[in-house]
Amino acid sequence: MKNNENKKKNEKFSLGKLFRNNKFILVLSFVVAVILWIVTSFDSENGTTRVISDIPIDISLSDEATASGLRIFSGNDETASVTVSGNRVTLGSINKDDIVVSAQTANTINTAGTYTLSLSPSKTNVGDDFTITSQPSPSVINVYVDYYREKTFNIVDNVVYQVADGYYASSTLSSKTVTITGPQSEISKIESVSVSNKLGQIMSSDVHLTLPIKLYDSSGYEISSNLLTMSVNEVDVDISVLPEKSVSLMASFKNKPSGLTVNSDYLSVDPEKILIAGPATVINNISSLNLDDIDFSSLSNKKQTVEANVMLPDNCRNLSNKNTANVTLDFSSMESKTVTVTKFSVEGLSKEYKSNVTTQSLEVQVIGPKEQLDEIDDSNLKAVIDTSTVDGTTGSTSMPVKISISGADRCWVYGEYEANLSITKS
Repeated sequence: MKNNENKKKNEKFSLGKLFRNNKFILVLSFVVAVILWIVTSFDSENGTTRVISDIPIDISLSDEATASGLRIFSGNDETASVTVSGNRVTLGSINKDDIVVSAQTANTINTAGTYTLSLSPSKTNVGDDFTITSQPSPSVINVYVDYYREKTFNIVDNVVYQVADGYYASSTLSSKTVTITGPQSEISKIESVSVSNKLGQIMSSDVHLTLPIKLYDSSGYEISSNLLTMSVNEVDVDISVLPEKSVSLMASFKNKPSGLTVNSDYLSVDPEKILIAGPATVINNISSLNLDDIDFSSLSNKKQTVEANVMLPDNCRNLSNKNTANVTLDFSSMESKTVTVTKFSVEGLSKEYKSNVTTQSLEVQVIGPKEQLDEIDDSNLKAVIDTSTVDGTTGSTSMPVKISISGADRCWVYGEYEANLSITKS
């Protein structure tokens, strides 16, 4: 009997001690809380609500409208929010991808304009266990629809600057054109595109700028539109500042007789000088520019004018904008004499071939001062046929003849001559 009573006392003491144990109480409280949360969460009568925000709005034009070039240019980046209800577990996992907000009647638009469209929400998957309990906020949206257009404009350089005396400046743009895309109605407003700035300082060295591209209408007012997209939004403007110098133009010749000095008694150049600009290291070391070579074989014993190109040094500019000069040559004081050439030599032919000159003689016109012409005969003339440019050719052909003069250093051969020869393999 006493043993049973002692046993019951020990059991009472052990249970009470357990409930006084803080760790036991903490574990028990957590278990009870979890049970209560599960029961509450799955109790359909204790549902709750949640607002889902930043839902993209689906605005879909018809295939026909899109094919015609219509596009949505504003309103298509708006978002909406809706209220949903359901049990807490389900609501905790819902995000904006689970809901679609659509613009009603967007697929009926077939002309350009601004439209007000009602919004309607729906579940992405109809089987999802939640309910949409509100209309979207906002409930309507304004969209601007127009035809898509693309146009390329030249960029006008409107940078104003001053340079110091004795210097020349020019500006270059990193991009000369810009392609602008957007609504047709906005593109049609653009009359000109430019970059502009006004520099206050007087420049004597290079300047680099980065300037925004600006759009202007036909009245000269600047156009600002967030509906337009440009291929470039700004350009680099490099202003090159170079020293300038006036230089003489000098005639140059080829095949000129070695003893003939072509001075002002024989020639004049128009213009005599031009203004150029270039790096100081270049123009500081020059006082004149040569013209393209004039071939003496094209000059007769009369007054004649030949147009020759101006030869500019690298990195220099012709500020006079004269790319050619007229060289007037007066050899009317010279005389002309016809000399018959009967001896020819052939050069440039490889050893695999041999040649036979079939032309017996050439009547060659020689020009020079009378005292030298009187002493010239065919022994003073050497006729050479150069075949190096037709290596491998066989048969009868006509080739240019180069004629040189010896013993008369102020005379030259006028005109071009050819001789016939036959080429065969050795």
